[in-house]
Amino acid sequence: MKSDDISIYVHIPFCLRKCLYCDFNSMAAPVSLMEEYGQAVIREIENSEDILHSRKVVSVYFGGGTPSLMPPSFFDDVLTHIKSSCHMNENCEISMEINPFTIAGAEGRTKGTGALLEPQEPAGPGERSEAMDRILGYMDAGITRFSIGVQSSKDAELAALGRIHTFRDFLKSYELIKDAGAGNVSVDIMTAIPHQTMKSLEDTLDEIISLKPEHISAYSLIIEEDTPFYSMKEEELDLPDEDCSLDMDRLVCSVLSLAGYERYEISNHALLGRECIHNLGYWEGRDYAGFGISAASRMGNHRYTNTPHIKEYIMAPGRDHTEDRILSLTDEMEEFMFLGLRKTAGICISDFYECFGSELSDIYGDIPANHVSMGYAVIEGGNLRLTPRGLEISNRVLADYLL
Repeated sequence: MKSDDISIYVHIPFCLRKCLYCDFNSMAAPVSLMEEYGQAVIREIENSEDILHSRKVVSVYFGGGTPSLMPPSFFDDVLTHIKSSCHMNENCEISMEINPFTIAGAEGRTKGTGALLEPQEPAGPGERSEAMDRILGYMDAGITRFSIGVQSSKDAELAALGRIHTFRDFLKSYELIKDAGAGNVSVDIMTAIPHQTMKSLEDTLDEIISLKPEHISAYSLIIEEDTPFYSMKEEELDLPDEDCSLDMDRLVCSVLSLAGYERYEISNHALLGRECIHNLGYWEGRDYAGFGISAASRMGNHRYTNTPHIKEYIMAPGRDHTEDRILSLTDEMEEFMFLGLRKTAGICISDFYECFGSELSDIYGDIPANHVSMGYAVIEGGNLRLTPRGLEISNRVLADYLL
């Protein structure tokens, strides 16, 4: 199971405005701080050559925050330093998250944001727009996969979430990215959001499917502490009830399946062969190195997480950790089960023995068989996997694998 393959995550914590549901480490910031941060990320990569030099990078993921606030030169610099520190797979998947406003909404509408995104004048007849130049710049830097957060096709729902883009911004961004020649695009949508109905969700799915992106992620809204949503009253949020939320999840799976999108993980669907290599790495236990504030790394059984404080990070990138521990055998077994069973393919039972030297039944007894008898799981082809019903109540099912 162990290999030289590794994934790299780079956290970009900057946003024009934080969404009302977001509990990620993100913030609005002046250009000067963003530039300082970019240089600190590069220093952290340089300081990590000892753990990267013998590894083969199979995926790089720029997440946030809003990575598309950063200029193409940032991605070029980061990827150049990664390539100088280790071997990058010839077919390395290099993903970048996009907020539609930072591409299409940028034209003439960003003055005064104080970010690296400058106001843009609309392109004249026969001219290439600054937005197109920006996308081509990202691709020239090495980006091979774009992940666009649309969330909904309804502007009222987007406004309720605190998103800064409109659906028109998304459509324009998607068109520009495809016109630039991008052949691997993922679109994120959300379910169980304020004011959403079965009809509005179905409209969103129809709109997105008509564009034929290679990958679609559908996440159900979770109200997290320390977010504006957490302090709002129930009637203010106007969220679908639990039964409606479950029906929404079922609608997503049904509609996407009919459209040719295979569900390969609880929240992720892809056309054949277009699964996200980076995210699969987490679920399959691949080592990963994280750079930037709050970025987590796992090397074998060693896991550590960078400081969430940007000034501390800039002063000494990668030095201060909020978590730094050696995972116990129990920790590793639990993660093998929790992460692996998120995939619709489940876990390979023989891989469990190969990793831990124990049979699955020796550690978990009758739990897998009980799940099978209750209709939550099946065992076939040497794999244990959750059924559609098991995936619907995955939190409850996976809790049984706590040791």
